[in-house]
Amino acid sequence: VPVTVQTGFFAAAPSVNIGKMENKGIDFSIVNKGRISSDFSYEVTVNGGFLNNKIVELAPNVKNLPNNSASYRGIVPVLNQIGEPISAFYGYDVQGIFTDQGEVDGAAVQEGAAPGRFRFRDIDGNDTINIKDRITLGNPVPDFTGGLTVKVGYKNFELEVYSFASIGNEIYNVSKVFTDFYPLFPGAAISDRVKDSWSFDNRSGSIPLFEATSNFSTNTQSNSFYVEDGSYFRIQNLTLSYSIPANIVKGWNMEKLKVFASVNNLLTVTGYSGLDPSVGGAADTNFGIDLGNYPITRSWVFGVNVGF
Repeated sequence: VPVTVQTGFFAAAPSVNIGKMENKGIDFSIVNKGRISSDFSYEVTVNGGFLNNKIVELAPNVKNLPNNSASYRGIVPVLNQIGEPISAFYGYDVQGIFTDQGEVDGAAVQEGAAPGRFRFRDIDGNDTINIKDRITLGNPVPDFTGGLTVKVGYKNFELEVYSFASIGNEIYNVSKVFTDFYPLFPGAAISDRVKDSWSFDNRSGSIPLFEATSNFSTNTQSNSFYVEDGSYFRIQNLTLSYSIPANIVKGWNMEKLKVFASVNNLLTVTGYSGLDPSVGGAADTNFGIDLGNYPITRSWVFGVNVGF
């Protein structure tokens, strides 16, 4: 079981190093195989790794990199800073949704505040919501990633299943800008979740008021509403095969003949509301952001493996 401590540079552009990050973790691989009987065999492989990632060094007298995160419809979701994971999500912490004007009047001063809009947490306690109230909201780097492969053989049949898990990471779901608010583009598709939007008749709604207004308290600021648990478990591949007995294929002038059927992306278990939790990213300083990425599709494969 190897223990990994790695320090390396990261870059905003292919040729420009802007800082140093540290990866600490444990990688492991466990294999067990054998025979239960002359007809039945098995092999189980488990591999994975635990990882702790953080930025440990930037240029002299620089504590963060505010200009090295892409902007999506004016929302800047990432702030790379010393002591935090690379591409950590950053913004305002949503305390809830204002339920009435009395709550607005009793809360910290917040631009655009009104019933049905976001109420941001007053982090510094000065009764005014401003840039000093932004905090780290999530980490796109998983605490654990690993795979499980199981092979089971019975006589001439073989079943192989490969699964993968990613645990402990968050996803910044920018696509909610389009799906959970009044459409930026008339006629655009929206989420079924807007049926639970806040209203004076539905003050417990989990989605802000469905209104054609964009301001500080609606959909223009990076905040925790967009951050979701990105953990998932996926059965990546399942393959069932059958090898024609050797005494038969030799009569056909063959060494082996195997037929198989395979399915990819069979099942995904996740609490993430987007299309696919396996979100990548455009750069090492800006990843784990879902822009409405195309999901991995399910595919079926049927084939024949012939040896002469």
